[in-house]
Amino acid sequence: MLTWLTLAMLAAFLGLVLSGRVSVVVALVGVPIVFALLAGAGGDLGGIVGDGIATVAPTAALILFAVLFFSILLDAGLFDPLITVLRRFARDDPMRVVLATAVLTLLVAVDGDGSSTYIIVVSALLPVYRRLGMRVELLAVVAVMAAGTATLLPWGGPVIKAATALDVDVVEVYAPLVVPQLAGAAAVLGLAAVLGSRERSRLGAPRERVAVAPAAGTDPPSAAVQGDEPAEQDLRRPRLAVANLVLALAVMAPLIAGRVEPVLLFVAGTVVALLLNYPDPATQARLLRRHAPNAIPVTVLIFAAGVFTGVLSGTGMAESLATSLAALVPPDAGAAVPLATALLAFPLTFVVQQDTFYFGVLPVLSGAAAQFGVPAEAVARAAVVAQPLHAYSPTVAALFLLLGLLRLDYRAMVRLGVPCGLAVSAVVLAVALLTGAVPLP
Repeated sequence: MLTWLTLAMLAAFLGLVLSGRVSVVVALVGVPIVFALLAGAGGDLGGIVGDGIATVAPTAALILFAVLFFSILLDAGLFDPLITVLRRFARDDPMRVVLATAVLTLLVAVDGDGSSTYIIVVSALLPVYRRLGMRVELLAVVAVMAAGTATLLPWGGPVIKAATALDVDVVEVYAPLVVPQLAGAAAVLGLAAVLGSRERSRLGAPRERVAVAPAAGTDPPSAAVQGDEPAEQDLRRPRLAVANLVLALAVMAPLIAGRVEPVLLFVAGTVVALLLNYPDPATQARLLRRHAPNAIPVTVLIFAAGVFTGVLSGTGMAESLATSLAALVPPDAGAAVPLATALLAFPLTFVVQQDTFYFGVLPVLSGAAAQFGVPAEAVARAAVVAQPLHAYSPTVAALFLLLGLLRLDYRAMVRLGVPCGLAVSAVVLAVALLTGAVPLP
């Protein structure tokens, strides 16, 4: 009964969000509260919601200060040289612009933080999209599938979570995934070329695009991403470029190495960036107000997601769903668990939070596979192959930061994005099967 109630809750959430009847925040909070009451958890609801919010509080703080940190460095002009190189490569060719989007995202996303990746990519390329009248949906679609592919790195969240859930070494999980990940990156570039070619055909030759107005969805974004506005020139600090680069590396190096708590890095980094570039308190206050439209909505969204996941775990819904799914695996089909895990990961990591799948479903599936001599590392690899598709999930907070920066609606992007994410994930899985990273039964 609880499993069916859980499935009904997930269906109601996705239906409301995809239909546009309510905002994502309203759905994340309202739907689980209603279903928690239906599950008879009304008396414990306060504690359940509180526990859920407490669980996501570090993530909310991390994203809040990560947005502020990189936005301040963007204002100071740290990424101006990179932006210049990319714009020269892209010129006025839409296909080059879309390819530049894919390449930049794949490179920047190695830090494992989706929020900072999207801020940098949007800052670098949104002015080009607007000037050429290109559809901003393409920027979002390509950036998301590239970022999803890059998260397969060993310090990316999915690989770490899968390895942690099964108590295996993260390097043992990742090493066989190198070739599948490279194949996924190649698929991203191929799809970017196709999408860019179509956009080039839609817009016509360069001389025909001179008077083209910005496409739908290209309304002026918040100040954080208007990198070429004259009003921002007073915030540039070219003389501090080296110091800002050192600061960025000082934050990112321990983040990638996993030596220091990420929240501490970005909190301290934000303070240092403000003091270094803008020691005047009035200017500091101005910058905080300037970037609040980017930082606050996604922070609210994360806390709302905490309500959703808190109800899932606190009412026993997540455990019930995991048990029911594991029961679908026949006792004599353990050798097929890695492939089944990969196939289950496609829909499940899209509709539920990753933690539910990795820590709820994955250990049960791995236990069944172990009876047939299938190593846990293989099951862990299978669980992460759908990351390019998962990156488009409405449960991914960084995605809504990207949409906020671009002033895009989720529905406008997901119709094109999900097929692209599905295609890249299928390539990753196919190559993983061919190389033995995910064993066949």
